[in-house]
Amino acid sequence: MAIAAVMLPFVAAACGSSSATAEPTMPPLLTTTTTSTTVYVPTTPPQITSYVVQAGDTLSKIAGRFGVKAADIMALNGITRPDHIERGQKLKIPPPSADPTPATSAKATTSTSGG
Repeated sequence: MAIAAVMLPFVAAACGSSSATAEPTMPPLLTTTTTSTTVYVPTTPPQITSYVVQAGDTLSKIAGRFGVKAADIMALNGITRPDHIERGQKLKIPPPSADPTPATSAKATTSTSGG
């Protein structure tokens, strides 16, 4: 019985007793988890627009209206002479570029054919 009386404080401390002789216990370990989220942003490629040349139009005016360069309209449509577009002609207009430069000021005139 004497052994039990001597061992009791040690057993009580090991069991988490709140007696004054018990050593403090370690706080519980905190576990954290991390997650990563991938955000998918679908992008649609810019579309080519078409435009029918009106009386009084020039490549510069058309380019300015769509925020593109006259040279880009010429390249897309195979135009070699900027002053040769005709009323009723259907032009492909490229999407505006990310380039912040203003539309070109290339001189272009409209030639009319017929009525």
